Amino acid sequence: MRYFILFVGVILFARLNPFEPVVKPENTMIIKPSYFKKAVIYLPKDARVLKEIILVYQSVNGDIKQKVVNINKQIDFHKPIIVSHSISKFPIKEYGFLNLFKLYIKDKKIFLKTKDKLIRSFFLVKPFRIVLDFKRDADFLTLTKTISDSVVKKVVVGNHNGYYRVVLYFDAKYAYRIKVIEGGIKIELQ
Repeated sequence: MRYFILFVGVILFARLNPFEPVVKPENTMIIKPSYFKKAVIYLPKDARVLKEIILVYQSVNGDIKQKVVNINKQIDFHKPIIVSHSISKFPIKEYGFLNLFKLYIKDKKIFLKTKDKLIRSFFLVKPFRIVLDFKRDADFLTLTKTISDSVVKKVVVGNHNGYYRVVLYFDAKYAYRIKVIEGGIKIELQ
């Protein structure tokens, strides 16, 4: 009798597809992020010394963190404090790696121009890097290039049996999207 009641209870509360989410998202459109540009802050009339500024932000993994900037300087409360943010624009850079591929970097977009087939891709943390394996029998020593003024800080290319590996080291953790397009691989960082 107990098993019959348990069976009936399971049948009554079971869903047809257990992998279907219970709550469905209302907004399914992908929205391009809008970047912070400027804030003008007026201090109260009794403010004379600005001790510190506390910035509270959300990190890549969703944690809420804060950064304290010590100032400890005299201020004039009549004039506002202006906080502005300008997005870094990096010039397009081109790097050649033997006859394997060419690497183009522009802001947060990376294009790896090659005719070789991408076998696999994955990322590693500490330090954050993206690993790309391409099918080709090649014979070369490991190459390392350090890059300045870019989100990519270093590129290491190594030879393996039947493929070569490209490792892109970045200046921080990023959400990314890899897309195989005609003529190579496109990586967009967010």
